[in-house]
Amino acid sequence: MKQISSLSALLLPLCLGTLFAEPEDTQPFRLLAVGKTPESVVRGFDGKLFVTLMGETRERGDGDGKVVMVDGDKVSVFTEGLNDPKGIVFVGGKLIATDLDMVWSIDEKGEKTLLAGPDAFPKPPLFLNDVVVEPGGKSILVTEMGDLKAMFSPEGGFWPLDSDEAKSLPPLGRLYRITLDGEVSVVIDHAPEFPNPNGVDVLDDGTILIAEFFRGTLLEWKGEKWRTICSDHRSGDGIVHDASGNLYLTEVKTGNVWHVKSKTGEKKLLATLLSAADLILDGEQLIVPDSKAGLLVFIPVAPQG
Repeated sequence: MKQISSLSALLLPLCLGTLFAEPEDTQPFRLLAVGKTPESVVRGFDGKLFVTLMGETRERGDGDGKVVMVDGDKVSVFTEGLNDPKGIVFVGGKLIATDLDMVWSIDEKGEKTLLAGPDAFPKPPLFLNDVVVEPGGKSILVTEMGDLKAMFSPEGGFWPLDSDEAKSLPPLGRLYRITLDGEVSVVIDHAPEFPNPNGVDVLDDGTILIAEFFRGTLLEWKGEKWRTICSDHRSGDGIVHDASGNLYLTEVKTGNVWHVKSKTGEKKLLATLLSAADLILDGEQLIVPDSKAGLLVFIPVAPQG
């Protein structure tokens, strides 16, 4: 496996610490350089961390995306030849990663096989993104973000929510279920509530949580009904929960990392990074890929009731 230089991992806490907003009463966050454009992270084989790197061009067929393995402070390439990998989970003894319009299964040697290609879906996927393991470990949930370009004005910012463009945005987002043998089905079909779903999480009782990217709402799907937990989180990217009903949400464009109480929607800003992507809760810390900085950021979180 190719080793990525860890020198920058030693220097970055010194030279980039001022780029991150941290609570005044905490120690500086641990930072680890993992390569350009990290998106998602998971603990996998032998308890090591595995991170998707989207690549520089991020186009179909470019093949410059990869998965890297983190062993302590050592970072090495684990799997190459992906296009634009996003979400990653570890289930059934395999890493599973989304990649634009396909889903890969990756074994302990880093060898990838196609779990579900474009033809496995009811319609060819536009942009597969986040992924979470369902209770029982027999299947995963994957978000289809829909029409990404339609969300943005020619200047590159989101269309205002009260604009004609926002009101006419095609609701092409979907949530899919994929079994570990590659069978695909629709869990939540196109709906105006989530035209562009990104982050997804699932509770033990099957309740599904969605971070809606364009509208900026944190949504709960339970009993085939929607509930808005909180709003004003445009570019919502990753979402995770703990056993006490606390949620943690990232916004990729603002870099904000939030703590949210699931019952009330009360929220607290934990940190502001350059670009906070798809996080995990790892014991008493969040591990957040910062896509712009090329870092994993380790944010301690105290146990909360």
